[in-house]
Amino acid sequence: MNMFNKFFLLASSLMILFLGLTFTPAGAIDCSKEQPKTTAEAIQCGTDESAGVPQGADAGTKIDTTIQNVINLLSVAVGIAAVVMLIIGGFRYVTSAGNAETTKAAKNTILYALIGLVIVALAQLIVNFVLNKTTQPPPKPTSLINPRGV
Repeated sequence: MNMFNKFFLLASSLMILFLGLTFTPAGAIDCSKEQPKTTAEAIQCGTDESAGVPQGADAGTKIDTTIQNVINLLSVAVGIAAVVMLIIGGFRYVTSAGNAETTKAAKNTILYALIGLVIVALAQLIVNFVLNKTTQPPPKPTSLINPRGV
């Protein structure tokens, strides 16, 4: 496939994608002015259980849930990539046939994949900690005389 054919294929694909996104009917409702009547409208407004947000949840809970879902999705994707790299590194190590350079490269691949898994796990812990601390209301004192309730 020559360069012109590749360019033409890329340009036509982008044009089809752009036209498909441009002429898609919106059909959205204004959730602040009217109540959703169908399940599809309820999902658009984020008020249906199937949208992942319980009914009656406030905006903070919605954004909190959205952030948590995005972080979970990214963590799973990076975790899968790290496991695939571990498998590739192991395969390269087994097939290195004693070649010092290939063995070193395979060991580095395994090491970096393990470091990636540790970083993903720590990032998940940090995000969960921050989200829990920022979204939970502070405890209310029991009285003015004894604020800690002791």
